[in-house]
Amino acid sequence: GRRRGGAEGLRGVRSSMAQRRLAEALQLSQELVIVECCQEPAKWVEEGSCFPTSLTAPHRVSLRKDSHGIYSLSFAPDGGQLAAGFGNGSVQLVDTVTGLPGLSLFPGPHVRHAITAVSFHRLKAGVLLAAGADGTISIYSLPSQSPVASLTEKENEINALDVCRDGSAFATAGKDRHIRLYDSHTNQLFHIMEAPDFMAGDEFLPHSGHSRRIFALCFHPTELHLFLTGGWDNSVKVWDKRVKKGAQGMLNGPHICGPGIDVKGDQVLTGSWVPRRALQLWDLRTTRMWQNLPFPGSPTQGEFLYSARFCAGDVVMAGGSGTCGASLLHVGTGQVRSPVGEGGWPAKAAGGGPWASRVAG
Repeated sequence: GRRRGGAEGLRGVRSSMAQRRLAEALQLSQELVIVECCQEPAKWVEEGSCFPTSLTAPHRVSLRKDSHGIYSLSFAPDGGQLAAGFGNGSVQLVDTVTGLPGLSLFPGPHVRHAITAVSFHRLKAGVLLAAGADGTISIYSLPSQSPVASLTEKENEINALDVCRDGSAFATAGKDRHIRLYDSHTNQLFHIMEAPDFMAGDEFLPHSGHSRRIFALCFHPTELHLFLTGGWDNSVKVWDKRVKKGAQGMLNGPHICGPGIDVKGDQVLTGSWVPRRALQLWDLRTTRMWQNLPFPGSPTQGEFLYSARFCAGDVVMAGGSGTCGASLLHVGTGQVRSPVGEGGWPAKAAGGGPWASRVAG
C-alpha cells in the first residue's frame, strides 16, 4: 500500500508540473511561426536519406493580445492553409504561402473556452472541426464563414480530435477518458469506447481504456480502421473502430501531455513530457519501442515534449517546453535542424505532414 501510494503521489506531482509548464507555455505563445524547409520535399521522399539543408521562417504571424495563446494547430490536407485554435475560443486561418491571416472564427456569443483541437475534414473541402475545453465541437463551413453544426459532450473537456483519412468518421477524447466516434456525414455519435469505472470495480487491463485523461488521438493514414490514443497514464492504446470494446494493443511508457502521437506505416512516433528519452519510435506490429531519437534537450531544462509529427521521408518534428521550441530530426542519421523559429517560446502545438515542406509551431 505504501509503495502504491508513493507511485500515485509521484504521478500526481508530475501531472501538476505538466499543468504548470503548460500554462507557462500558453502564456508565452503570442506568435505563430511558419517555417520553410529549404529543400524540395519530393527529394526527401525520393532519396530517403535527404534532409532539409536549412530552415527559414519567412512568416511570423503576430497574435492579438487577447488570444490567450495557441492551443492547437492543423494544416489543411493540401498544406495551403493552417488553422490555429486559441485560448479565447477563436480559430484563425492563415495562408501558408503568403503568411497572411484569413478568416477568424468564433463558436458563438457565449462564454468562450480554449480551442484544444482543430482538424480539417479529409474529403470535404472547406470543412473544419474545432473542439473546446467546454466539451463543444464546432463544425465550420469556411465558404460561409459560420458553424454548420455544434455538438456537446456534457461534463467533458475535449483535448484531442482527429478525422479518419477516408472522411467517414471523426473521434474525440479528453478528460473523462471515454473515446467517442462520430459519423462525419450525419455528425451523429455512433459509438463510445468507455473507460474503466474503478468505482464500479472495473479492472485496469492492457486492453481496457485509459485510466487517466487523454491528450492525443491519431488515425492511421492507410489502415483506416485503426487509431491511437495517449495521455497521462503512461500508455498509448491502439484501437480498431470496427471493434466495439477493448484496445487491440498497448505501447507501455509514453507520458503524453499534448498532440504527441503520430503514425506512419508500421511506425509510431511519440513525444513524452519527460526530461530524457522523450522522443521515441515504436513498432506498431509488436508494440515494442524500436528507437530512442536524440532530441536536442537542455541538460538543465530537459526535453519535456508536447508534440511530435512525422514529416517527409525520414524526418520528424517535435517540440516542447524543455528547449522552448521545436526541432526537425532525421531518423536515420540523427541530424538536427533546430530550432524552428528563434526559440524562447515553449512549443505546445506543432504542425507538419508527410508532404511537409512547411511546418509550424
